[in-house]
Amino acid sequence: MVARNNERTSMVGGGYYNQNSSLQALVAEECGGLVSPDECQGGSITLADYGCSEGSNSVLMLRRAIESCPEDASITIVFNDTPANDYNSLSATMDRLLREPDKKNPRKIYPLMAPQSYYQQVVPDDFVDIGFSTASLHWIARLQPAGGNLLPSDADISAEVLADILHFLRTRYRELRSGGLLLLSFPVDGELSLKCAYPSIFQCLTDLAVEKVISKEAASKFRLPFHFRTPEEISQALQAVKGEFEVVEHFDRDVTHPAFLQFQSTFADSPSGTPDAKALDAYCKAISGGFTAIIGNTVVDTARLFRGASSSTETSSAEEIRSRMAEKLQQRLRKSDFWRTSLGNKYVFLKLRKI
Repeated sequence: MVARNNERTSMVGGGYYNQNSSLQALVAEECGGLVSPDECQGGSITLADYGCSEGSNSVLMLRRAIESCPEDASITIVFNDTPANDYNSLSATMDRLLREPDKKNPRKIYPLMAPQSYYQQVVPDDFVDIGFSTASLHWIARLQPAGGNLLPSDADISAEVLADILHFLRTRYRELRSGGLLLLSFPVDGELSLKCAYPSIFQCLTDLAVEKVISKEAASKFRLPFHFRTPEEISQALQAVKGEFEVVEHFDRDVTHPAFLQFQSTFADSPSGTPDAKALDAYCKAISGGFTAIIGNTVVDTARLFRGASSSTETSSAEEIRSRMAEKLQQRLRKSDFWRTSLGNKYVFLKLRKI
């Protein structure tokens, strides 16, 4: 059996992910809205967010869930992410947004942090009433070079993603109380996607290799660390855990990236159909920032794993690599015609109840 508890990749911290995850924010908030008041009874309620990153999207999601809890409830919130996560930023986000002292929330809220991979058990058995995970379960543990156990290039991805999600679900099963809920949302295979920007990502890495920011080997070895599951792969996973979880809700939704909608509005009425240059620059910057926030650390990990004699990776800081990536990716997007394609993702929403 492949060990999956050595995952160390995280989203880019320092407020960067918070500022560059508007697509994920829409999904997180909708996921939080799936909790109803009759599912949040009791004087003490425990919520857990598996894959919280810096927390701004978690707060949007959890605020919706907390509104369904009794006003006299004491609510424990477990914020979980890998040890590499920026917990200083997460703490500041919680302090600034979750408590909101001016709004006089009568509920008592107790935030906790669990710095472990969600492929490990992160809280005791029968501890959580409602667990969440949004925009993170498409990540594949063994496509992340920091883990030290890279998936071979010829491996069966379908088998790997099934093993990942079953490991996640069965670990959560132990942590949930009887009748507890698990609310999941993650991008899946669909017509609406981010793929129109992928060529620019790999061209950007080639640019970094030419400039000796990373090695040529790192540029050629880099793999996007996620996989968008098909409906068949999701059904297979749900069938495998049918004795442990009841499916309460299961639906898909196309979510267009807010930056694309804003950009599209600037030239929709243009007779020539040509976008305004400033609007296109802003759009490219937003999408470059979004991808850098998501995979910037994976690029750094790949650069460090595949060092080359002619690269400056030994002396370049992670911040320098990410900064150059964001700049080069923005330039590559600007030169491409990716803007002609709607950009976003299809997301699956799952509401599961522990049997």
